[in-house]
Amino acid sequence: MTLSSDRSHTQYDFIGRFFHLAIVNVLSNIMIPLAGTISLAFLGRLDEIHHLAGVTLAATLFDFIYYSFSFLRMGTTGITAQAVGRHDREAMLLIGLRNGLIAIGLGVLLVILQYPIAKVGFALTGASPEVKASAMTYFNICIWGTPAFLLNAVLVGWLLGREQSGKVLLLSLIWNGANIGLNYLFIVKWSYASTGAVLSQILALFLELLVGIILVSREVSWKEIRAIAPRLWDLPTIKATFTQNSNIFIWSISE
Repeated sequence: MTLSSDRSHTQYDFIGRFFHLAIVNVLSNIMIPLAGTISLAFLGRLDEIHHLAGVTLAATLFDFIYYSFSFLRMGTTGITAQAVGRHDREAMLLIGLRNGLIAIGLGVLLVILQYPIAKVGFALTGASPEVKASAMTYFNICIWGTPAFLLNAVLVGWLLGREQSGKVLLLSLIWNGANIGLNYLFIVKWSYASTGAVLSQILALFLELLVGIILVSREVSWKEIRAIAPRLWDLPTIKATFTQNSNIFIWSISE
C-alpha cells in the first residue's frame, strides 16, 4: 500500500514538474518575437510610416534568423537535463560552456556575413527606398546583437535543463521590461525612430546576458571552469554536439 502511494506521488510530482517547465518554455518562446512587436507599437505613434514599415521588414528577417538557431536552446536543454539526471556536474558545466562557445562562434559568423544576409533578405521585398533605408538601419545595428541573443538562448536552455524555471522567467521579464522602457525613451522621448527601436533591443539583450552571467556565476566558480576547460576540446563529444545541433536545425527549418 505504501509502495503504491509512493509511486503515485512520484508520478504526480514528475507530471507537475513537466507541465511547469513546459509552461515556462512556451512563455519564454512567446517573448522572443514580442521584442520586435514592442518596437512596432511605439513606432506606430510616429507620423512617418516608413519607419514602421522598415522595422517590420527587418524584424521579420530577424525572427527567421532567430528561429533558425533555436536548435541551440533546444539542444542545450535536452543534454543538460540528461547530465542532471546522471548527477554529472562536470558534464553539465561542459555542455553550457561548449554550446556557449558555439553560440558565440555562430553569432560572429552572422556579423561577418551581414552584407550578403541583408542583400538576400531584402532583395525580394519591393520596398520603397525610404522603407529599405529604415530596414537597413535596424538590420545593420541589430546584427551586432546576434552573439548576445544566441548566447542567451544557450543560457536559457541550460537553466531549463536544470529546472531553474524561475530564473528563465526572470531573464525574459528583464529583456522585455528593459525593451519597453528603452523603446519609450528612444522613440517617444528622444525621437530616434528606427535607430531607437534597434538600440532598445540591443541594450535589452546585453542586459539580459549580463544578469544571466551574474546568476550563473553565483553557483559556478572559476576554479571549476578552469578544472574542466581542457575537456572542452574532446573531439568525440564535439562531433556528437555538432551532429545533434545539425539534426535539430534541419528539423526546425523543415517545420
